[in-house]
Amino acid sequence: MLRCLFVRCATQIGGVLAILVTGCEREPAPDICPQIGVGDLVVSEVRGEQTDDNSNLDQGQWIELYNASSGAIDLHGLQLLFRKVDGSAEGRVIVRRPVSVAAGARVVVSWFPDDALPAHVDYGWNPDFLNSSGNAASLFDNGVIDVLACDLRIDRVRPEDLPAAGTWSLDVEPPDATANDDAAAWCTDSTDDADPGTIGLPGTPRASNHPCP
Repeated sequence: MLRCLFVRCATQIGGVLAILVTGCEREPAPDICPQIGVGDLVVSEVRGEQTDDNSNLDQGQWIELYNASSGAIDLHGLQLLFRKVDGSAEGRVIVRRPVSVAAGARVVVSWFPDDALPAHVDYGWNPDFLNSSGNAASLFDNGVIDVLACDLRIDRVRPEDLPAAGTWSLDVEPPDATANDDAAAWCTDSTDDADPGTIGLPGTPRASNHPCP
């Protein structure tokens, strides 16, 4: 919407008092501010950068969020802030369209372009969080992941060492925003239900996590 701001300026021109009307500016689009309570969304699984010799590299890097509330949540406007613990780098992701997740369900956001999503991903954050080469940046080891809505921190996790084969998986069912603060509640999940010896699997996106060993 174009909103005009009228500025009235009185000036004397040839003995006649003239009123000048000028000025137009574009009205800014309103911020999207999702109404989500603290602990309503829980980080329940994270897949970081995988080593080149692992399978399923096309699964990409992703974060799974669990809806611990009693109703559906629309993620439109939700932000994920990735930071290194030492403050040397950070990146921010914004969910830029409606993405609904039912109560008790999981949703996966990933580094893919949103118009080219694989089947296990619900929202792609690319072109947010790009590296200096313009490619999708890797999630930080020894970092912090904040889930933010309306400047309110909904959840925070600190993955100390994202596995290069498999996912960093929360062994709490149902996932809880207090329980996932405990590093002992997390483990590496590289389990293949059909072949337990296989590594580098995509974890359990959108599904309950495997128990930790």
